[in-house]
Amino acid sequence: MGIFFLFAGILEGPFRGIARQFQHTPWAYALYGALLAGVFEEVGRFLGFKFIQKRIPDKMNDPETPFLYGLGHGGLEMILVGSMTVLSNYLFAMLINSGSIEKVLSQTPASSRSAITAVVKQLMGMSAWTVSLSLLERIMALAVQIALSVVVWLLIVKRKQWFWLLVPIGLHAFIDFPAALTQVGALSVTVEEFLLVGQSLLIVGLVYWLWQRTMRNRQVSD
Repeated sequence: MGIFFLFAGILEGPFRGIARQFQHTPWAYALYGALLAGVFEEVGRFLGFKFIQKRIPDKMNDPETPFLYGLGHGGLEMILVGSMTVLSNYLFAMLINSGSIEKVLSQTPASSRSAITAVVKQLMGMSAWTVSLSLLERIMALAVQIALSVVVWLLIVKRKQWFWLLVPIGLHAFIDFPAALTQVGALSVTVEEFLLVGQSLLIVGLVYWLWQRTMRNRQVSD
């Protein structure tokens, strides 16, 4: 948990403001945001496993460790992102229902107006099935966090060179790119949710194959 707060919550924070410069170029905004999240979260995950390897080496060799780490990381992210999303949606819903949203938009700086407008459009277009799809998206996001933890764990136990860390960073950016496009209104929530489910299944399937292959090789060597 400490690693997540340090890297995703504190160290990454100052760099997020730079993304505003790209808000009028959706693909650049999305690419920057996705890579930023990938670098900070995966480097943090890598250092977290390195800490475990140094302090509790027996635990690092336990195949259950990456699953527990990913569950903790993803679960915490689910709680934080979920609670903030619910609070944000509730406040915007109140503004929409009271008819005050236009006044708020008129007083909002132009640099932030497009993002708020996108959120308002998403809320007004939501239905029961889109809410259900959002729940599925959160579950798949948790599965991806576990899968990424497995990838980083494999890099360490197999003693791969540091540049192999680009693999989980790239996978993380790949999964975050559509969500970043949605933030600036370049992609609808429904399309983003469907993309995320497909991307998640692809990543989880790939990592499962790598995991099975590694476990088989371990059994042969033992």
